[in-house]
Amino acid sequence: MSANSSAKPYASSVDVAACRAMLRGGSRSFFAASLVLPKSVREPATGLYAFCRMADDAIDHGADRMLALQELRERLERIYSGVPFNIAADRAFADSVSRYAIPKAFPAALLEGFEWDSSNRRRHRWRDDGHGHAGALAGLAGPGLRSGRCHAVDEYRA
Repeated sequence: MSANSSAKPYASSVDVAACRAMLRGGSRSFFAASLVLPKSVREPATGLYAFCRMADDAIDHGADRMLALQELRERLERIYSGVPFNIAADRAFADSVSRYAIPKAFPAALLEGFEWDSSNRRRHRWRDDGHGHAGALAGLAGPGLRSGRCHAVDEYRA
């Protein structure tokens, strides 16, 4: 499956720049690593990671984690329905979803991980050190990017 180059763009170059600026300040290791990616991969990865960064901040720094989780689920629904909120990260992620058909199960797993955290279900059958929780949260980036990355890298190599 190749990237959908005819997908309707949701994000402007200003949106992508805003996402990159947010990541430059709050996710320095991702930002630095993204500099070596070709633009065709860097922009969709930036949209994906910016949404994840904002989601993590909403849960970690919000007054009501369960309300933040509910709002994140609504944002995710709108992104996958093609009507993202007027938020740069949501529009940029909607572009990544539309263009690379990123399965909704990946960001839904991220939100499920936040729910575990918010409801104190952090103990895992096989580990009590939090690594299972971290895997649930961090696991989005790899598979999420791989679903689109394969297509973006294939385009880059062509």
